[in-house]
Amino acid sequence: MKKTLVNVVLFVSCSFIFWGTVPAALGSEGLEPVAQSQAYQEFLKKPGNDLAKMICLLNYFRFSPVVVRFEGIDYTAQAAYPFGLVYLMTNYRGEKPDTWARKHCYRSLFGNNIIFFKFQDGSSRPARDVILEKYYELETAQQKRASQVQ
Repeated sequence: MKKTLVNVVLFVSCSFIFWGTVPAALGSEGLEPVAQSQAYQEFLKKPGNDLAKMICLLNYFRFSPVVVRFEGIDYTAQAAYPFGLVYLMTNYRGEKPDTWARKHCYRSLFGNNIIFFKFQDGSSRPARDVILEKYYELETAQQKRASQVQ
């Protein structure tokens, strides 16, 4: 029971809120660009430190059309969000977001199974890979915004 609870918490943390329905026009996986998301707009109102970036990504995935497969069980991103946030807050130690995601968002803690995001088109990809792509997209959007301000 305890092992299952910890696995669910870990799964949700990496699945970070990341999970609905969205038009295919938003991208091959149905995900809108980070810079066009409500989560990014909220992020711009706060200090842009690394923890804020991680929370922005959690919020980005919260309403995304992604299903998180963790230990063979599918979860919606919205259901996973609270667990992901708690996991992030208890395990984040000031690492760079990409380093943290590589370490914490690839395999489940006990079963050592790869955590997947399942998209509306039926395809699946490791959650870590999608999270890293969106993190780099967030970084690019920030740099673009900074160059426009100067």
